[in-house]
Amino acid sequence: MPHIIFDEQRIELDEGQTVLSALLDRGYDIPNSCRAGVCQTCLMQAVEGEVPETAQTGLKDTLKTQGYFLACSCEPQTPLRVVASEANILRCPATVIEHELLCADILRLRLEPEQGVDYRAGQYITLWKDDMIGRSYSLASVAELDEYLELHIRRIPDGIVSNWLHDEIKTGDTLQIQAATGNCFYIPGSAEQKMLLAGTGTGLAPLIGIARDALRQGHSGDIQLIHGTRQVDDLYLHQTLLDMATQHANFHYHASVLQADKLTAPISTVPLEQRVMELATDPTDWRIYLCGDVDMVNTLKKKLFLAGASISNIYTDPFVSAPDA
Repeated sequence: MPHIIFDEQRIELDEGQTVLSALLDRGYDIPNSCRAGVCQTCLMQAVEGEVPETAQTGLKDTLKTQGYFLACSCEPQTPLRVVASEANILRCPATVIEHELLCADILRLRLEPEQGVDYRAGQYITLWKDDMIGRSYSLASVAELDEYLELHIRRIPDGIVSNWLHDEIKTGDTLQIQAATGNCFYIPGSAEQKMLLAGTGTGLAPLIGIARDALRQGHSGDIQLIHGTRQVDDLYLHQTLLDMATQHANFHYHASVLQADKLTAPISTVPLEQRVMELATDPTDWRIYLCGDVDMVNTLKKKLFLAGASISNIYTDPFVSAPDA
């Protein structure tokens, strides 16, 4: 049975148990958030032993070679001696330069980092409330166009970080952010390829960044962006997207709402999933980005694949909520 050494204690792992789970079971307070191998808040370091390749997915090569791994996805097959990572290994300070409500429950936060942040539009960064609590948010900004990092943050009922950001943080405050990661971004090439971008709620953040980046790089194929929300008031960048459609002949914006008293194009009550399948009747050669609600992302990924889309052309960013404490 595999085991780990942590804090000079030998800890046996059950079959299929992760390092994070074993340490939490023993009462150790290990930073973590998504527990799905996405946010990288549970980064730890192996100083002895072999780290499974799957536990380093998404990490930069410089971190891999130093033995860093994601504790939530590490199921060691051989003994490991592990230590907690330094709190600042991936973090840097950033100043809040804009704090604005875009609608009732969505905050636009613009940050100016003290040092350059290497990122691609559509990736996400982790924002830390303190040394232990961090949450990941997708970037709506484009590095080559914007001098700031832009995040769209929905207030979550009882959300530790989202309510803190909405209610307590103000312009001029300094926050700690963690390096960008994620593979949901625009890749140059095949400029004439059709693109489909679909997202719910703040899943719009990475999509608008990806669309702006594609247009900046001269993408000439049609770009169809569908934003799904509960009601019209939740279409928080509606005018911005209308303006983009006016400025770029190949950019097309569609809005899908669950309920509305009065509708004007491009808003409809056709469900987002149905609207996507109507637009992508033959998605064989389309490049597809799906962001937001995890059920929507998984459902549409399957439907589009069955309709002919290549799995290598489908990029996803499902929003995974942090588990209850």
